[in-house]
Amino acid sequence: MKSQQKTRRRGVMLTPQGLQKLQDAKSQSESYENFDKHYTCEVLGFRMGLDPDTVAKVFACEVGVDRQTLKSCFQTFNLQLEPNDYQFLNPHIKPQEGYTKIQNRIDWGEAPDVSLFCGRTEDLATLKGWILAESPTNQPIPCRLITLLGMGGIGKTWLSVKLAQQLQDQFKFVIWRSLLPTFPVNDLLADLIGVLSDRKETDLPEPFNHRISRLIHYLQRYRCLLVLDGADRFLQECATPEIIYRDCICLHHTTTGEYCQLLRRIGEATHQSCLILTSRVKSHQITPLEGKTRPVRVFCLQGLQVTDIQELFKTKGTFRGTPNAWNRLIKSYAGNPHVLNCIATTIQQLFDGSITEFLKQKVTVFGTILKDLDREFEYLPDVAKATIQCMGLNPQPISFSQLRTKIPSSVSSQELLETLELLQVRSWIDTKSGLLSLHPMMIEYVKSFIIDQKITKFPPSVFLDQEHQRQVAS
Repeated sequence: MKSQQKTRRRGVMLTPQGLQKLQDAKSQSESYENFDKHYTCEVLGFRMGLDPDTVAKVFACEVGVDRQTLKSCFQTFNLQLEPNDYQFLNPHIKPQEGYTKIQNRIDWGEAPDVSLFCGRTEDLATLKGWILAESPTNQPIPCRLITLLGMGGIGKTWLSVKLAQQLQDQFKFVIWRSLLPTFPVNDLLADLIGVLSDRKETDLPEPFNHRISRLIHYLQRYRCLLVLDGADRFLQECATPEIIYRDCICLHHTTTGEYCQLLRRIGEATHQSCLILTSRVKSHQITPLEGKTRPVRVFCLQGLQVTDIQELFKTKGTFRGTPNAWNRLIKSYAGNPHVLNCIATTIQQLFDGSITEFLKQKVTVFGTILKDLDREFEYLPDVAKATIQCMGLNPQPISFSQLRTKIPSSVSSQELLETLELLQVRSWIDTKSGLLSLHPMMIEYVKSFIIDQKITKFPPSVFLDQEHQRQVAS
């Protein structure tokens, strides 16, 4: 029986009470002995006589370690490891059993109502696995920074809310904030620190870097889940190192740089919390930190499946269509729930709910959809416009080498690479197995120019030659 008992106990980890005790002692030591600077895992490992990765595991409270390791951590700060400071990991016991569940604080801000949320089961499971470091194989590091990336209307905001709802019991603090309209970074930091300090810390240091340090202090002290929605508002200015959007003049460059610095520091620092961003673009400044098994990752959100869209349509009324018609409809709009929600209203009002009749019109991009795409397209660099046109007229997936032969020689390979990077982070193009392709809706958008002879949207200096256009048209 004793040996059986041993096999069930797969190490120990800190209880919330034990973690709090260790974090408080660490913070006190940092204040008095390290000029208020945070200890890195390397420094802590040296002081504790442990490997830095082991130190990270202790503070993450996701992976079991041996009891002597916890004892070493506590002794470093002159603490006694008590029985209620740790728990044995037993696969037959739920994590909440064996200690009292801590009270958490939830602040949803202006998070939308997601009661009509459909699908995304696999997406939610993957993201929860990243954040909680749950995996049947290996022992991955919990994510501390995740970017939910995707085109407008694809469902990033709703997914972030649903994910936070499902994870709220795992965190001491859950805070959801929208960055639209633009949220000055110092105001955001003051807001977050105010919540995390229970409004006790209001006289904050004015220097921006000091405020970031205070925020990271709380992310280390408590297990927090922060969600910042609409990050593309400031990230689009630093989406790529060379190409800048002209519509970013509404944002001061300093504000953008400060936000990118905030993300970089949260991604680099060792803490037990997680920051989730929703954005149409990502910052090149955090790209070096990303990796499939690293604590900084990007999740590219795709469209919904047919069954999920059908559930969404049911909330609007009755619709008729063959399985083929449904498939064509969803494919035309890349499963974009926001766009399809608008299309559903048109189908119901003008075609009495008949999807087949709507598809017969062969008009995919119109109304608000067209205006939204026009607005994004208008501010793209000329080379990006020409690249989109070329890919739209050649809708099959294409390699970089093939695309290179179709773009005028006046455009250098460097410019083309930078352009493709820009379009990829803007979710206009997909890359798979080394092949590039436009989203289906973007292809229809380009075709509408040719059909309506709106060729003036493309710059003459890089526009494809007329002979090539005639070949494609024929």
